[in-house]
Amino acid sequence: NLGSSRLSGKLRQLLGDLRSPLESLELAFCYLLPNDFAYLSQSLHTSALKKLDLSGNNLSDSLLQPLQGLLTEAAASLLHLDIMECRLMDSHLNLLLPALCRCTHLRYLGVFGNPISAKGVKNLLHKTVGLLDLRLVIYPYPVDCYGDDLPWPPTSSNLLNGSVDEEKFSRVSNELQQMLLSANRGDAIWTTNLCRHNSLDYFSL
Repeated sequence: NLGSSRLSGKLRQLLGDLRSPLESLELAFCYLLPNDFAYLSQSLHTSALKKLDLSGNNLSDSLLQPLQGLLTEAAASLLHLDIMECRLMDSHLNLLLPALCRCTHLRYLGVFGNPISAKGVKNLLHKTVGLLDLRLVIYPYPVDCYGDDLPWPPTSSNLLNGSVDEEKFSRVSNELQQMLLSANRGDAIWTTNLCRHNSLDYFSL
């Protein structure tokens, strides 16, 4: 767990001498750079990764394409992916979806705290509902469920502290549940609840 460390450009230096591949790598709020992703994609760790936490890194700009490559390389083993508070909007998520859908063993996905619309969340469900092992998704309150005073683009703090229209959100939540039932995926949990779930820890999956 290297979370909340300023590791910009130093991932090779930190992990390069390890001779055994890591199964879990937590890099939340680490100010990662494209060369960190380039190293990780080509390292011995990638094909063994079961848990990857990239929360709090800005994945919406120069890291988006490297992230696509990393997910493609880790697709065969990845069970748990956290990309919360990464400034991902609908357009970014759409670009990530092909690589995400290659992660056929994925069981947990965290995208909370990203400025995604209701349409974007529904599209995420529609495209990933075929990932039959995906049992838990923590999704954000859609930006169109907030009040008109939400700044744009909103920060994670804006999303966390903003006022959500509960009636609008309830409609979206019900639509998502109907989509799951229509796809015979009543086993999957889609929630905005950040409380610990038993399956959050990949060791217990």
